Amino acid sequence: MDMKSDDPDRFFRPGQISRDGFLGTDRRAVREIVREDGETLKRIGLSTEAVADILQSLIDAAKQGLEGPVDAGDWIVRLDWARGLVPCPFGERRLQPKITLEAVRKGSGETILFSQLSVHLIREHGFFGGAGSVFRIEPESAAAWIRGI
Repeated sequence: MDMKSDDPDRFFRPGQISRDGFLGTDRRAVREIVREDGETLKRIGLSTEAVADILQSLIDAAKQGLEGPVDAGDWIVRLDWARGLVPCPFGERRLQPKITLEAVRKGSGETILFSQLSVHLIREHGFFGGAGSVFRIEPESAAAWIRGI
């Protein structure tokens, strides 16, 4: 796959790396999404590493359940493994396993869906997904999870 292009957002669109893409209904450029989410994180005093760490801890807990539900503190988590690997749309040569996690918050029933690639995109690139995308994680929501609100 040739990751060099005159269109830096090409691989974030549907059908390039994933069926649904990474942008959802968001019309902003990827760099704008990253910039605005970065500003939000700064305002609420949260780092991309802290968000990625909590998401990774949920994946790690869910791996203990062999695709069954696992009690992970404030969350009930369930992992789905698919065959194969997926590349980073930013053009890195590292591949991520096709792991998807659904987490349901005890008490509120709030549900989040994210992938192993989501953890990488947040940690390494500050990319939380485009508005309306399946795996979009709102920085404010992540702050609430981390702070136990």
